[in-house]
Amino acid sequence: MTTDHKHNGSFTQKEMLLMILEGQDKINERIDDLHEKTNTKISRAELSGWVVAVSALVVLVQSVM
Repeated sequence: MTTDHKHNGSFTQKEMLLMILEGQDKINERIDDLHEKTNTKISRAELSGWVVAVSALVVLVQSVM
């Protein structure tokens, strides 16, 4: 079977593979964008850590005064 046989409508196997690869590239770009977005946002754990640190600092300052 050669890649020039027509399958799935009017596309050759080579054309279908190229379309799949293009789609995969778009998906990979979207995943990269989402990773960048999530890495720039502060996580709940980081936020909780900062709240605890600031609270501890406030308590320490109040106990000294």
